[in-house]
Amino acid sequence: MADIAGTALRLGHPPIAHAAAHHLPLDADTPLVADIWISGDLGFVLLLHRRGDGLVAEELYYSLRGEGGVWERPDHLSGGIVGVEMADPSAAEDVLAGAPMSVIAESESLVHTGHGPNGDEGELVHVWELLMSSEADLIEIERSSPAFPETSALSRRELTGPLVLLVLLPGERARVQAMRRENSSLTRLGDPLELHHPEQ
Repeated sequence: MADIAGTALRLGHPPIAHAAAHHLPLDADTPLVADIWISGDLGFVLLLHRRGDGLVAEELYYSLRGEGGVWERPDHLSGGIVGVEMADPSAAEDVLAGAPMSVIAESESLVHTGHGPNGDEGELVHVWELLMSSEADLIEIERSSPAFPETSALSRRELTGPLVLLVLLPGERARVQAMRRENSSLTRLGDPLELHHPEQ
């Protein structure tokens, strides 16, 4: 699985986009990249796979990009059971109950970022997994950090499937808005999610 995560980081996006069907057709032999998150030289990859008992499981990998721009071999951070059957789009819509998106998992991991105050001891990164409605085509993320509290970075990400990975460093905040594309305009769906790293 580390090799699959490494390929996704080198590409800068999941190898296969699943947005058209808005589901992930998982089988027992082929882990799929659900989403990736790249922030500077930090990269995170969320993989999904089907266990032998038929349940869907997730694995989170992390990597640091070196001075030459090459990603190190990804390390496994965490894993567990996903509470949604990702191969069934109606199951995701049932969980969302009409909302455009919802947090379905939240965790934190200690990783070496290269920028932590304690050097090689690392920093606690906070990770969210968002389940997205099939109505959404992209998300808008407004992110701010303690280094620049008066300014924020605005970005838009095309959805490549029903799950979105979002990772924040200590002190960072993010406002996430689901959006739908209608011809040449964008429509906001529902209220935004306000997320922040607990260490503030």
